[in-house]
Amino acid sequence: MVIMNRCAVLLLALGLLAGCAPDDAPVQAPPAATDAPGDASAHSVLSPDGVSIRYDDLGAGDPALVFVHGWSCDRSYWSGQLEHFAQSHRVVNIDLAGHGDSGLDRTVWTMQAFGEDVSAVVNALDLHNIVLVGHSMGGKVIVEAARQLGDRIIGVVGVDTFHRGGRETPREQQEEVFEQLADDQAGFISSFVDRTFVEQSDPAIKEWVKADMAAAPYASAVGARRASGSYDAASAVASLDVPFVLINSDFLPTDTAHIEANAKQFLFLEMSEVGHFLMMEDPETFNALLSAVIADIR
Repeated sequence: MVIMNRCAVLLLALGLLAGCAPDDAPVQAPPAATDAPGDASAHSVLSPDGVSIRYDDLGAGDPALVFVHGWSCDRSYWSGQLEHFAQSHRVVNIDLAGHGDSGLDRTVWTMQAFGEDVSAVVNALDLHNIVLVGHSMGGKVIVEAARQLGDRIIGVVGVDTFHRGGRETPREQQEEVFEQLADDQAGFISSFVDRTFVEQSDPAIKEWVKADMAAAPYASAVGARRASGSYDAASAVASLDVPFVLINSDFLPTDTAHIEANAKQFLFLEMSEVGHFLMMEDPETFNALLSAVIADIR
């Protein structure tokens, strides 16, 4: 059941876009981030398994927004959102274990453990009235974190995720990925990233993502990929008593029927002419859509 008015969300998003750019001005993708956010905002907390989790804490205002990156990425992938949303919200931006500036010493890789990374930060900051925002693998992380955090969460927003409806990846497909990673991690990443961008994508962003993801530690890349692939999100989605929203690119189809069969409150929105890293490729449109969703949730 959809409890949010999709037309109202889209109209509000269009209004926000009109207010932030001149008429007929082309939407330009920013250059990809090259550095993590400044040390002044950066802090660390230990996850329950003892891994140090690095995060940024910026801005003020309700609801608080917690951003979670995807596989072999880090918190710099949200650089196009932080300044925008920190003007009116408290913004927390997390490096999951094995990624970015967080610890590399995790030994048991599960979505539950990644969810606990998020929960550890939320608990350390004593946050309430939270909207979780997760890209790609981060979409699975945030539904697991929402299950752990209960009524602290008022909304869950996945970003280009759940294309397969949140199902577990077939075992043979997973094993093929691990074989390719073991044989040539950089080559696998290059091919993977090529498939996640579209013709209209900025090639500079694509090349930056290739280099950045290829630099991820091998053990973390394999551990996180295995955790994500073997996680079936259906029970976590079914446990959500808050709006579950997807903002996806249309470059791949999304199995919305499977999600609707599990989610109590579901809204699906699409962006066009962008690939998998849509918040980097077209931050103006993405930020307007996310702003509209947050306004509707609150």
